[in-house]
Amino acid sequence: MSAIGREIGTSYQQVKKYEAGDNRMSASTLFRLSHVLDVGIGDFFKGLPARTEQAGDGPADKTASAGGLGQVLDRVEDREVRQHLEGLLQALASRR
Repeated sequence: MSAIGREIGTSYQQVKKYEAGDNRMSASTLFRLSHVLDVGIGDFFKGLPARTEQAGDGPADKTASAGGLGQVLDRVEDREVRQHLEGLLQALASRR
């Protein structure tokens, strides 16, 4: 675990807090972790609903539901890049 901490630029204690769910991981740290583990960032979100319905959805959700971001992502031809972008957007949206 300390090796993973070094690889993603954080301490052993912080990795334990991420694992326990005590602290949230930033999108940039999640991105670095995906590289260290050699997995797509979307793999961290497998099995989760694509979009959760919440009271008071923000403007980003309205744009996405209107097709704005979805249409942009659909135009990204590289599947792996598209998955990374989707994962990043999901991670950012969950930080509310």
